[in-house]
Formats: sequence, structure tokens, C-alpha cells
Amino acid sequence: MKNFFLEKFLPVKLSKSGYQIFSKRDIFKSIPKRKLDANKGDFGNVLIIGGNDGMAGAVILAAEAACRAGAGKVTVLTKKENFIPLLARIPNVMTVNFENQNDWQKIIKDKTVIVIGPGLGRDYDNSNWSSLLFGLTMESNLPKIIDADALYFLSKSEIKDFNLKNSVITPHPKEASILLNCSTDEIQKDRNLSIKKLQEKYQTNVILKGHNSLIMGPSHKLFLCSYGNPGMAVAGMGDILSGLIAGLIAQNIESFFAAVLAVNIHALAGDRVVKLQGQIGVIPQDLIKQIPFIINDL
Repeated sequence: MKNFFLEKFLPVKLSKSGYQIFSKRDIFKSIPKRKLDANKGDFGNVLIIGGNDGMAGAVILAAEAACRAGAGKVTVLTKKENFIPLLARIPNVMTVNFENQNDWQKIIKDKTVIVIGPGLGRDYDNSNWSSLLFGLTMESNLPKIIDADALYFLSKSEIKDFNLKNSVITPHPKEASILLNCSTDEIQKDRNLSIKKLQEKYQTNVILKGHNSLIMGPSHKLFLCSYGNPGMAVAGMGDILSGLIAGLIAQNIESFFAAVLAVNIHALAGDRVVKLQGQIGVIPQDLIKQIPFIINDL
């Protein structure tokens, strides 16, 4: 995948504390411009996996965010009962149901990147639907965004069995504490050290969410998002972020820089919403509508 960041505008601005910080113009310049003869196949096919019983909203948010980020196609693997609400909200996505393990290779055949975790569940009903899909996803060599309940399964797994190259994990402090087997207070006490431990343990790109979200990849350069606000403290925001990352990776942006871009775009969209309507009462759908404006620098 092409490294647009390195080609176009690195080195980025360094804060006094040594963090890498991007400006709004840096973010805009990093998105590849489209050719006049472009077609949907040029912009990838995102597969989003999740939406267990009672959690359809999570995959709906992730799928719409991937579309708004510019993905050429988005496919959602979810329970059949989620198809109608999903298509009512986003009729341009494709849906697929997982009947058995034999379907897997056909499902991922033409995909570019996988998001697993939004509303995935933890096999509360003993169906093994969640855990089986997690295992199959982790065997794939495709870039993966591992979020939410998929992080729970990751914490219970043998890391050596997985290929996490070009992938992204997206824990908030509680999830990070589970991944590192420590308390949330320990995570928050030294977030710089926490993200370094996560990167070293899982050998992949890490986003440690929260106020001033941090991003770190194999180079150990530490990137900080200086945007965002408390109005974004509501369920569903992480689902949008996962879809946004995948939508950028689908457009041939390298996974680490897609993670950095997505965190900043997500936060800027939140700031734009708050400027329009205030902090209280923000919902994830408000941010999704703003993503194209941030990406297109409008």
C-alpha cells in the first residue's frame, strides 16, 4: 500500500512533549485524489463482521462510516434479522449471512479489509457464532480492524497464532486493561507507557482511545490527536471509528496512517457537530454526516 503521508507532508509538526500532531490541512492533503476515470473497484471492498442479537446498530454505524470515508463497496456479515434495518438505513451496502465454515473463503474472496467486533457479542447463547467468526478472521492475511468484543476474544487467545501485520486494534481504557491484564487506573496513569506495552505485546498498530487519543505502530513513533470533545462520550462512536479506518485502508492507505487519519477525522467531525449544536445530545449519526466535509476539506 502506498505511503501517502511520507510522500506528501512528513515530517509533521512536533509538540513540545514530542508527540506527532497533524493539522487539518495535513489531513486533507493525505487523502489521495480521485482520477476522472475512477470506478468503485479502485476504492476497495470493506467487510464488516458483527451485529449479534440486539446489536444491529453497531454494524450499521460502522458500515455507514466506511461508505462516508470513501470505500468503493461495503459488505456486512451479520445475522439475517439485521438485513432489513441495515438496508433501510444504507441501501448501497451488501449483506451476507454466515451459515457455516465452508462459506468463509467465498465471503472474503474479493475483500480488501475486515472490521470485526462491532456488536459481535461473546457467544452468550453458546452458538459459537462470534468466536468462530473471530477465529476465521484472525487466520486471514487481510488487514483487520479489531474492535469491541473482538478485543475480548483477542485477550483470551494465543497471540503467536495470529498474523496482525497491517492490522489495527482500537481499545478504550477498559479494553486496554483487559488486553494487558491490569486495572483501568493503571492504563490511564501512564497512557504513553500503556500504548507502548500494547504495541509490543500484539506487534500491530494500536489506537488507545480517550481524551487525546494516542496512536502507535511498529516504528514506536507516538501520534496524538489534539481534536475531539466530551460530547463524543456516547455509545457507538467506536463503531464509526472502526468503519472509518477500514474505509481509508480500502483506498490504498497504509494501515498505520489510516489509523492516524481516521482518529483525527473522527475527532474533527465531533468538533464540527458540537460547533453546530453543542456538546449535550450528540449521537454517532451526527458525526457520520460530517465525515465527507472533513475529508474533502469543506
